[in-house]
Formats: sequence, C-alpha cells, structure tokens
Amino acid sequence: MSTQNIKISATAAANTTTTSATTPLTVGIDRISFATPHYYLNLEELAEHRGIDPNKFTIGIGQSEQSVPPNHQDIVTLAAQAAFPLLPYIDSNRLKMLIVGTESGVDASKSSALYVQNLLKLTPWVRSIEVKEACYGGTAALMMACDYVRAHAEKNPQVLVIAADIARYGLATPGEVTQGAGAVAMLVSANPHVLKINDDSVVKSADIQDFWRPVYQDTALARGKFSTEQYIQFFCEVWQKYCAQNDCNFSDFAGLCFHLPYTKMGLKALKAAMDSCANSCSDSCDNSNLSESSRNRLLSRYETSTKYSRRVGNIYTGSLYLGLLSLLELDEFTCENSDLTALKSGDKIGLFSYGSGAVGEFFSGTIAPGFRDALFAREHADMLDSRVHLSVADYEEMFESVAPYAPEDFESSTSCREGASFFLDDITSQERHYSAR
Repeated sequence: MSTQNIKISATAAANTTTTSATTPLTVGIDRISFATPHYYLNLEELAEHRGIDPNKFTIGIGQSEQSVPPNHQDIVTLAAQAAFPLLPYIDSNRLKMLIVGTESGVDASKSSALYVQNLLKLTPWVRSIEVKEACYGGTAALMMACDYVRAHAEKNPQVLVIAADIARYGLATPGEVTQGAGAVAMLVSANPHVLKINDDSVVKSADIQDFWRPVYQDTALARGKFSTEQYIQFFCEVWQKYCAQNDCNFSDFAGLCFHLPYTKMGLKALKAAMDSCANSCSDSCDNSNLSESSRNRLLSRYETSTKYSRRVGNIYTGSLYLGLLSLLELDEFTCENSDLTALKSGDKIGLFSYGSGAVGEFFSGTIAPGFRDALFAREHADMLDSRVHLSVADYEEMFESVAPYAPEDFESSTSCREGASFFLDDITSQERHYSAR
C-alpha cells in the first residue's frame, strides 16, 4: 500500500480522550509497533561455520537468529516501516514532535527524523529531531515525549518516538553474534491504551569507555567484559536508589524488562540484584523481601520478554522496547503453560535502559485497560515467521554490500526487496535518496 493513499483525519486518534480537570493526567505509550528486515541468519549455522560450539551462541549468549538488512535498508527505512502501522492513529492536528533515537545515524548533521517524516507523509508542522546516547537514545526520546505531553496537556498532543538501529561489529569478530537490525515505534499521548509511563525514574550518568563508534566507521568498538560489568553495576545502583525513593521492592512488579544487547545480559543483572547484588553492588542491597513466588514470576516474565530479541538480535536503542513488546504480546501464551496469571490492567512493569558511555535509567509503567486490543501481535508474528533464511555465504555477501561511510556514489540492489515498503535507492553526490513502495 502506498503511503500516498493513507487518509489521516482529525478524528483518527479519537482513541485518546481529553483529560478533565478532575482526572489525574496519565501519559504513556498509546500504540507500539516494530519492524525488522525480511532476512535472517541461523546462529547455530554461523557457529558451525566459524568453528565454534553452537551452545556458546544459543545458550551462553542466548541468541538463536539474527536479522540481516539488505543494502536498501538503513535506520530511516526501518524507522518508517515500524511507524507505518501507527499512521491511522495519528491526528495530524495533534502530532507535535517526531523523535528518532539511534546510534546508527545516517548523517552527522541532518536528523534521520526528517527523512522519516517525508517517507510517511506526516504533517510538516512538527519538530523532527534525532537524539543519541548509545543504546539509551530511545529512552531519552520517550522521556522527552512524555514530558512534552504533560507540559502541553491542554492541547492533548501526540509525539511519535522511534528507536531504530543496526548493530554491526564485523564478520568473524567476537561481537558478530550480537548483531541485529530493527526499529520500534511508539505513539505517546495522554490516556494511553498500552502503557502509562510513571513519573518515578532514577537515572545515572558516568563518563566511561566501555563502547563507542567513531564517526568515520559503521562498526562499533567495545570492551565486552568491562561493558557487561558496568551494565550490571548500573542496574544494581539505580535499582537500589529507585526502591529507596519509591518505597518499593521486587514484589511490587509484575515483570521487569531490560535493555538486551543479547538475551543473557539482562538476566545477569537481574540475578545479581536478586542475590543481594553480590560482587556488583554495595552490601546494603537488601532483598530479604524477595519471596520465592516473586523471584519465579520475574524470572519467568524475563524469559518471555527475550523471545523477540532471541530471534531479531541486538537493535541497540530499540532493544528495551522490543523486550517490552515481547512481554506484552507473548505473556498470555506463556501463562497457559505455567502457574502465572496473565498480565492485566494495573500491573506494574519495571524497565531498565542502559546506553554505554554510559547512562542507565530505571522507571516503571502501568498496563492500561484493554492493552491487548491496542497491540499488533498477529502482524509481528507473521513478520517474523515469513522471513527468508540466509545461508552464511549469503549473509556475508549482504553484510559486505552495505552503503559505505565514504564520499563515493552508491546504488542499492533492486533484489531482496520483498517484505519492505521503504527503500534507500542511492547516495549520489553524498545525498541520500529514498522511495516508498
């Protein structure tokens, strides 16, 4: 379907009602969707090809598949693809901001949001900006959006937030298994239909050198072990401070979601905090209130939150929100085979965001009434299940064909375009040109 044919009326977002003077204002995620490339690599096959025990990838790292983008896809096309299903819920008179959080920016000056705005044919009367802080950028964008909606409540605004990234480390590198590509789009408004974002966050920033990417290259540099240690320490510290400030503990949460560069990362932090933050936090970390039922609930729901990431891979700024989507969309099916009661309105979800360099933030969201009716679970399942399986050789060829960080002209392939609606056609005289199907 062409974006030209989409009719966005002033009443299309009637699902959001104006808050009265007597009703407390709730702000959060009204709709949420994600997109990932139509091609994937089986990581057991990659391990065997590299002469590595497959269990190191599937069990040790916790990854099974990895989305691979053709060279006509970048964060702009993935961002537009993720936001496309949200268009019927956007009121052009109320949309005030479009924010893209990414660490895979296509230009050191021009915002990727401007390309996305054009591809989606959104109103020009918006602020279109890009924010960056490693894997924390999506959360920074979400917090900016929530603050904007609260500050301008009388106008009942909407903000479109998109977290889009392509994680690249290089062929046959230690980080190869934690690559991936995708985007998560969130429509933020008052009286949200999916998740109320509570104004209770604790955030910590510190200048550390655990992960970075110089502007002249598209692959990241990382100190893997050090970065893992920092991630765990940041979580334990912000968790302790959050609990102290909000007078709460593990038992107050129906589930916890984490930034997931790989699915075992968040589990390490969660277990460290549960086990009195041993070797990672101060001795004052008290978990005497953690019951066995709470521990089992949180571990089970953590596993559910990783199912999408296990198949997609690392999407940097979007990884936390891909985990949230996985939990919200798959929890009901998981509970059918367990003693857990399915998530319901009013349940509180904790979210930990981490961006190397580093910023860590813990905050909570409250599930909205009827949230399942506002999700795109069937569409997401179909998208993942219809992807094309690549051989290792085809993956390597696709990986190497990416548009280079160089002044030379580039033309993308006209093949491998199924499953996508937006394309990077070429880069001519250092100008990017995009099109929509």
